[in-house]
Amino acid sequence: MSTAKWTFLVYMAGDNNLASAGDEDLREMRTVGSTDEVNVVVQFDNAGTRGTERYRVLAGGDDVVESLGETDSGDPNVLLDFIRWAHNTYPADRYALVLWNHGGGWAPSAIDQVAQEIRAPGFGTREAVERAASPLQRTFFRPSLEAILSLASPQERAICSDDGSGHSLDTVELGKVLQKAADVLGQPIDLLGMDACLMSNLEVAYEARPWVRYMVASEETEPNEGWPYERVLPRLVAEPGLPTAELARHIVSSYTRSYAEREYAGDITQAAFDLSRLDSLTTALDQLSAALAERLPAVRGQVWDAHRGTKRFAQNTLADVGNFGQQVKRTVPEVAEAADAVLAALQPGTDAFVVAEEHAGDGVAACTGVTVYLPNALVGISRFYADLEFAKQRQWLRMVEAYVQ
Repeated sequence: MSTAKWTFLVYMAGDNNLASAGDEDLREMRTVGSTDEVNVVVQFDNAGTRGTERYRVLAGGDDVVESLGETDSGDPNVLLDFIRWAHNTYPADRYALVLWNHGGGWAPSAIDQVAQEIRAPGFGTREAVERAASPLQRTFFRPSLEAILSLASPQERAICSDDGSGHSLDTVELGKVLQKAADVLGQPIDLLGMDACLMSNLEVAYEARPWVRYMVASEETEPNEGWPYERVLPRLVAEPGLPTAELARHIVSSYTRSYAEREYAGDITQAAFDLSRLDSLTTALDQLSAALAERLPAVRGQVWDAHRGTKRFAQNTLADVGNFGQQVKRTVPEVAEAADAVLAALQPGTDAFVVAEEHAGDGVAACTGVTVYLPNALVGISRFYADLEFAKQRQWLRMVEAYVQ
């Protein structure tokens, strides 16, 4: 097959209660379909007896390329096999990879099965139900789930399920997958789309940066309907030479517009980032982190006041970066200049880190596009957080340690 302008990959982890949402998204994609210049390829791990199927999506359907039987979509190797197959079968100048989950990936039965396979200490059916109702259900990769279930006691697993560890572990695993994906493609991924919950996160962006050019994701949990593919794809198909930054902006605006038109009552967020410009934000945040760390623990009460006033997600462990800057500027005036630099780095623009940011709903009115891990003293710091590249290389963890100790 000749080289197309784009291959747009969608990896659908739908062997769960989101299978019907996956069918609907496929229907949306089929209103557009692939062309000679744009390949829309999907791997859909479906619930029920269909197993996993691969598609080169065509207008009107009849587009199954191969059936794989049962697969574990939480296995990073399954994702990499899909990327390798798409690259070999549908080569292109540029590649978009969309990871599709929507945040309901692990049912109690699935968690119980993994726990039994790895012989999780003291694990029972009741705990499987509890873990499936916690943020651990949003864990995308099986190795992340296994790491938490392998902890020595149900109490430790409960803490690590709810303190952002599943998120942190998934971020580490995502970085490994993206590195291998870039090796397979022979180039960075042009656009990484997270059609999943809570992934518009500084730690995620930092982990992805060496292997990805642009990223699109949501701070908030996504509705089951996820991305509006019937709106996203037509412009790409019509304009296959579209700059990647413009495609990222288009996804953000298509997403928020689709929910506005259906009069969705919940909160909506979506943002796009140019990862080559991430240092503009991390450098500013380093300065704010250092300024706060130097004043802690003396200003712990003021930081706690700012923390409480900040918009947070994921059991309150992920804080909107810009809103935290606004709040800490109010409560710790001595760091106002550093906080202003963070806010300036989050301003959307053509030559900025934030390519586009949109939100709707009273609950997310203060959002600026990206979150960062910020636990409190009662929860403590995830034992896995220090494994992240952002935690290793930047100043944020130093501030968090001074804050929660």
